[in-house]
Amino acid sequence: MVQLILVKIIGLTGPIGAGKDEVAKILRRRGALVIDADKLAHTLYVSKSLLWKKIVKAFGPEILNKSGEINRKKLGKIVFSDRRKLKKLNKLVHPYLKKAIVKKIEGRKLIVINAAVLKEIGLVSLCDEVWVVMAPKETRLKRLLKSGLPIKDARKRIDSQMGRKDYSSVGTAVVENNGPKQKLRERILDLLG
Repeated sequence: MVQLILVKIIGLTGPIGAGKDEVAKILRRRGALVIDADKLAHTLYVSKSLLWKKIVKAFGPEILNKSGEINRKKLGKIVFSDRRKLKKLNKLVHPYLKKAIVKKIEGRKLIVINAAVLKEIGLVSLCDEVWVVMAPKETRLKRLLKSGLPIKDARKRIDSQMGRKDYSSVGTAVVENNGPKQKLRERILDLLG
């Protein structure tokens, strides 16, 4: 007898500081495999790998630390100060990232892909649903400052991302995250059905 496993893939997207990680925690507690695209992307920067070589060629050896690894803070300062450079980095990383995400989802029942750049990576069509987590700019800025990011860097990161309209255009549901955590949890459980 063949056992059919139904898989549900939820794409979780939205701008920095909106609360995607909080939504991901709630879903993880409900048994979902959560794939954090940012964290996964950082594992792809392995020293001397093909992607590492491409990034170093594109941004120069000054992005490396003494041990030869990519210094993400240095790279971040470069790409979040210039949209063209951010696009350049994304163009290099996204094909590798998409392949790594697809590899991780095999054989799971509930999968959440947590990615601010879900659309740009090309993963929207892979998802059964896309939940867009949103919060006002001021709230997002406060959250970034609370996490220790300097105000200048926080503003650059916020300004480097798509606007609310662009995020909402790919979503099957919008999750407003500007209230208490309990309200957010209730909204997520409601969406899960």
